[in-house]
Amino acid sequence: MRRMRSRRIIHLVLASTLVLGIAACGGDDDDGGGSASPANDDADATDESAAFCDALVAAQDALFSVEVSEDDPSDEEMQAAFETLDPAWADVEEVAPAQHEETVEALGDAIDDLGDGDATAYNDDATSSQYFGMVADTLESCDLETAEVTALDYAFAGVPETLPAGRSGLVLVNETENDERHEFIIFKKADGDTRSAEEILNDPAAQEEGPGEFAGAVFAVPGGTAGSFLDLAPGDYIAVCFIPVGGGEDGPPHFTEGMFAEFSAA
Repeated sequence: MRRMRSRRIIHLVLASTLVLGIAACGGDDDDGGGSASPANDDADATDESAAFCDALVAAQDALFSVEVSEDDPSDEEMQAAFETLDPAWADVEEVAPAQHEETVEALGDAIDDLGDGDATAYNDDATSSQYFGMVADTLESCDLETAEVTALDYAFAGVPETLPAGRSGLVLVNETENDERHEFIIFKKADGDTRSAEEILNDPAAQEEGPGEFAGAVFAVPGGTAGSFLDLAPGDYIAVCFIPVGGGEDGPPHFTEGMFAEFSAA
């Protein structure tokens, strides 16, 4: 899942803690004891969907709360992350619908590798893409208001002026023309801070410590669709893409080309 770099501020599988709780998502089940009525089938499917979403939300909370360095993570760091993530992901595995079982298993393997002292898969973009892609599919059946944002080179399109405070979903569609990865990293402005996003991002202190309180994230590979759960407090927010231009290590961050946005939550 997505690795933490100092210039990207967060660990996308995500640094900081989101306290989330949701309902809705998944498949249906047949107990083999005769034919159930359509109404009962629908109720079972709804219950299973809710269980999967609840488990995913709790797992995302855990994912955002741990950090595994990209460069030479320590055994202690990896073990601490494993001990946090393993029980949360076990709950996801227990209720995963059939269409997501393969992805859930692959993500679980990346977490298991942490327990064995190997962060390679966990810090790989492909793992992050699997996770966020599964959430995007899940959000389609979740009982949540969901906003869809398009990532271009280099701007965000379709960002609402206001997102719902409290629980919601976010989908990021990457329509790059330059084969660029994009991310939508959300920060809450400090209460009373009236500066624009551009002013905040040009502040050296913000460049060192981050432009606000981390509040959410989603990452999408070229041509990909990704999703994330949000739980926003009322207030003003900025969203930023920190990925370097060209996708290498040394390019300027995308936000220096104008890839940032502002919105409020109410």
